[in-house]
Amino acid sequence: MLTRRNRRTNPVAPLISVESVEQRLLLSGDQKFVATLAGTDTTIGQLEYEAESDGRHKFELRLWNAAWGLWEAQVNGQQVGQFVTDEKGLGRFDFDHDEHNHGGSGTLNLPAPVAGMQITAVFRGNPQNPSLTDTPVSGRLHLEDDDDRILASLSASSVTTAKEILETEFESEAEGTGQQRRLELAVYNLLPNTSYPVTIGGKAAGSITTNALGQAALKYSDKARGGYSAFPAGFPAVADGAAVTVGNNLSSTFGRKAADRIPFSPSGIHLSMPLVSATKAAGVVAWETWTPTGSTTPTRQFRAEIWNVPAGSVQSVKVGSAVVGTITANAKGYGRLTFEDGDPAKKFPANWPVIASGTTVAVGQSLAAVFLGVGQTLAPLEQNAREAYELDQSLALTALSTFYENNGGKGEKWLRGRGSNWYFITPDGSLYQWDGKAGANGTRVAVLDNSFFVKPELLTEAKAVRDSSVSDDLLKATAARLDRSLELTAAPASNTNWGGLNEKWFRGKAGDWYFITPDGTLTRWDKSPKATGKVISRLDGRFHENPDLLTHAETQLPQADR
Repeated sequence: MLTRRNRRTNPVAPLISVESVEQRLLLSGDQKFVATLAGTDTTIGQLEYEAESDGRHKFELRLWNAAWGLWEAQVNGQQVGQFVTDEKGLGRFDFDHDEHNHGGSGTLNLPAPVAGMQITAVFRGNPQNPSLTDTPVSGRLHLEDDDDRILASLSASSVTTAKEILETEFESEAEGTGQQRRLELAVYNLLPNTSYPVTIGGKAAGSITTNALGQAALKYSDKARGGYSAFPAGFPAVADGAAVTVGNNLSSTFGRKAADRIPFSPSGIHLSMPLVSATKAAGVVAWETWTPTGSTTPTRQFRAEIWNVPAGSVQSVKVGSAVVGTITANAKGYGRLTFEDGDPAKKFPANWPVIASGTTVAVGQSLAAVFLGVGQTLAPLEQNAREAYELDQSLALTALSTFYENNGGKGEKWLRGRGSNWYFITPDGSLYQWDGKAGANGTRVAVLDNSFFVKPELLTEAKAVRDSSVSDDLLKATAARLDRSLELTAAPASNTNWGGLNEKWFRGKAGDWYFITPDGTLTRWDKSPKATGKVISRLDGRFHENPDLLTHAETQLPQADR
């Protein structure tokens, strides 16, 4: 077998910072499927297969690190066309009904794409170099940004002319043969101290009673969570298009929730991509570059992690055409290579290449990834960042000096919890409570995303996240009403964390005490020996970080709004 020549990819357009994801169902009704193709060597492919509402299709297949010559594209084992790769190992096969071409040859007979469809690229040879060979690469279609653990992610909101506000979110995820649901519903500016019926899909879903400020909230969860109640028996089904109504005038319709992400920095690149192979070996690559606040010098960090490779094996790491280092697998078949500016022990090598769209990463003889930029953001989903904060607060998760990676053979990383509890997070972002038995087994307690696997500190050092569904103007107005009605004064710092919740305390009128937790929940203390009481309002983490935003809220409003 001849050695492949000149596999260097051209540094095309620089990667851009991508901190959001496209919706799974496009507004036109089109659906976009993707697949990563891998084999037993470092040839790698990416496919985008779009089904349009009028029955037309777009099929875009790319190969990197491929043998020079003729390749055949197959769908479920049937040929749909042929294309030629160049001497640099690059190849592409495109078809678009509007352009009436597909960049290759052969009869095109594209079936409608469906999840699970097998896509394969097969090397058919090179007449000029008959000795060249390559192995097939294949993968299965799935909806772009789809996670089959997520059964529903819906939201609804409404604002009346009287500035009455409804905000609600519903999520459900697969759990064994059943599902785990979570619903949050909040109303603002309704009549104070009034009970309102809640209906979903025309069926009764309970009632909600406002406080003295005209606010109220319902929080239901199948899974035990602080501040949530169990779903009542017979709770109506929540589905895309279902109407939600509070009282007689406030209503909206559930729809698919856009997937917002929490950016790591105002500018910069934060990417991750899986290292794939046709064997049980797997891994992940992360590439970040950003300019720290107050600095003019960019900081770079590169990390490659692999697992389920032979124990003690040495795997070369190649970025583009440059071999930048090696990874030696430990006794559990796990290994890591990290480069980081500012750390002399992790200095970037002198031959470090330019990272651009199309740059490949190969580890050993079978693991490969390609930088594309789009869809590879390392930033966590906002809803998962909020849940991570709740998990960290309730489970007291701690990262030890080692994550005991792959100790159970699933590529997992281990975290210590409260007491003798141990947890592990898998490469797909699922968090499990260990059952104490051999292997990585236990009860799944959360479905996050792979950002939390790549950077476990997002979980163990989670911060309160502002709910983007609630506007700044509404929060400021709410804080001003609280300031006016409760006459809050910040208590001395010596009171902070008296109840062990990292809470901060306020004195109010009539001798009442209040506290605010890091997530922005304001509670009237019940005078018990604990930090417990009646929830008065839900703001966000900024009001905990800076209590003056609450105690001086009214003075910060425009004069006309006071």
